[in-house]
Amino acid sequence: MKTLNRAGVIFDRSIDYMLLAAAIIIVIDAIVVSVDVILRKSFGITWNLLYEMITYTLVWMTFLGTTSLMRSLGHVKMDSVTGRLSPKTRAIVNFITSCMCIILLAGIVFYTSRLTVFDYQNHFALATILNPPKWPIEIIIPIGFLMLFIQVIRNAYAYFNTYKTI
Repeated sequence: MKTLNRAGVIFDRSIDYMLLAAAIIIVIDAIVVSVDVILRKSFGITWNLLYEMITYTLVWMTFLGTTSLMRSLGHVKMDSVTGRLSPKTRAIVNFITSCMCIILLAGIVFYTSRLTVFDYQNHFALATILNPPKWPIEIIIPIGFLMLFIQVIRNAYAYFNTYKTI
């Protein structure tokens, strides 16, 4: 049990670092876009590649932050429905929906990992201005879904324990 608690602490710390990385990306994007707007309005200078790079960072910041949102239970829930249930029934409903999410996320992790490996092996490049390889941009998707998968398992375990103790 001690090992499991230590793994939980390490997992929580990695979620915190991922959230910090997402925040850094947001700040950098805000600064870069602001500078670009000032340069464009003042001097007529713009950097066309900027918007492509920001598109890639939007994917990264999204998948870096989703697990933190799930950990804090800040995601969209049906509170208007589950709020009317007894605590025991609410715990079992949340457990069942978490189990359904576990199955769904397992499939998503599998297929996004497969796609990323395929793109890496085949040297797939995006047909854009920068023409970057696709796998470094999309690698965060299976990583983010894997972290989300683990967090949903943790949530399901907590809901099950809540059900048992009520």
